[in-house]
Amino acid sequence: MKIVYRLKKNYSYVFIILLTVLYLVFLSDNCSSDSYSNAYSSLYAQDMFKPHHLLYCLFGHIILLLFGFTDIEPITLLQITNALFAGGCLLVTRRMIKRVNRNETFISFAILACGTCFGFARFAIDNECYIIPVFFNLLALYYMQVFLVKNTMSRLVKASLSIVAACLFHQIAVLVWICLFVVLIANRNGKYSLIFLSISMVVPLAYWIASYGVTGSANVSSLMGFVLHDYLDGTAQMPQLKQVVMLTLASLFRTFLQMHGYVSEIARLNPLAFTIICLVVIGLVVLGMIRFAKAKKRSLILFHDRRFVRLLWLVLVFNIAFAAFSNGNAEFMVMIPFVAILIFSYCYTNQSVLLYLSCAMLIWNVPFGLYPYAFTRMHCNERTADLMRLHPEAVYVLMEKPYVENIYLYKYSDEDMPLMYNAHKYDSVMFKEHKAQGREVITDVIGAESPLSRASMVTEIKFRFDGIKKEKILFRFHFLGIKRELSLL
Repeated sequence: MKIVYRLKKNYSYVFIILLTVLYLVFLSDNCSSDSYSNAYSSLYAQDMFKPHHLLYCLFGHIILLLFGFTDIEPITLLQITNALFAGGCLLVTRRMIKRVNRNETFISFAILACGTCFGFARFAIDNECYIIPVFFNLLALYYMQVFLVKNTMSRLVKASLSIVAACLFHQIAVLVWICLFVVLIANRNGKYSLIFLSISMVVPLAYWIASYGVTGSANVSSLMGFVLHDYLDGTAQMPQLKQVVMLTLASLFRTFLQMHGYVSEIARLNPLAFTIICLVVIGLVVLGMIRFAKAKKRSLILFHDRRFVRLLWLVLVFNIAFAAFSNGNAEFMVMIPFVAILIFSYCYTNQSVLLYLSCAMLIWNVPFGLYPYAFTRMHCNERTADLMRLHPEAVYVLMEKPYVENIYLYKYSDEDMPLMYNAHKYDSVMFKEHKAQGREVITDVIGAESPLSRASMVTEIKFRFDGIKKEKILFRFHFLGIKRELSLL
């Protein structure tokens, strides 16, 4: 009865529970390439210490050790873990907002706005490595929020430990670490900065130990090579000016509303439903913007409130800037909805703005984002991986080679791993060499079609096997603008 009474009094908890259940119901059945890679590392304890998310796969390995006795698929267990941490993100956000505005209706709508943003929800239903560091980032911000009011050492230590955990789960948290450190320097008390730096030394120490374990070397150059591995080997793309602006704007929009080429295919298949949803969403967004334009901005009288808002603006700018530097990578924008809603909570009290915008995101993102990911098969990569298992002697030239490779590793480990090439890195000279060796070449490049996406915009396939005769078509796949035909040449 006490629980029921508390929920009635603090009904924002109900919104958190419902959103967490939403994530659990809509767990993705189209896990990303990185999700399979993380699941492989966690399942087989291989390559667990990855530079850009040092502890994520180790944590996943522990989860599988604890709950692996169940009949649940390992990658699904890891998705459930992310969904629960997503609920934790909403809980921490509630605590922060309540320190500014104790109105339960405002808090509930703010939570709904955070939880329905596609840039957050898409990772809450997958096995990507971004939700857990967001949780610890928010926890660090919460403790800093309290510290700026009370200046208690315990809060500073908790904030330091939280941001250390965030950095160890993903390097992107360093951006929040920098912002926190800047605020402490502005505090003009060297003792606080020294304590923060002392606790933060855990991060380079952990990386040094991991680097030594992976490379067998303890020198500085090996450490830096390990930390910056993704940039040095080309995995992380350096910015290209012609793409930065367009992709950053597209990813920023997609952080709130799903925008992908397959949505146009859904519209073509269900024009009436799509039109109705569009009209409703546009109407809600317009109403929200009108209410926002009329909303009166609060005056932040207290100095600690102004300092915390400056901290939030710094976090927001840093995250957008780094995402732009990474060619508009939407994965680095997952913190943005929370920071934006927190800034709004400090500056405004108009809850109808949050209601209209959150309802718009919910109505759009469930049918066009969460549902297709959870209840349709949007690729044939798993089928390709299963076929590779049966024909490991062939050479495979694939549109999504890393994706298929990671699925294969997750399902079959590295046993009998066939030779694979990325389609945009394969050419006619390589094809002639393989045929001269008597190798069978299997590809899904011929006649392949893909909906407009970030990946299709940044890669170009020059060799499409034009004029080369197919010996056999192994299978065909066509759904939501994705067309594949796996052919034996």
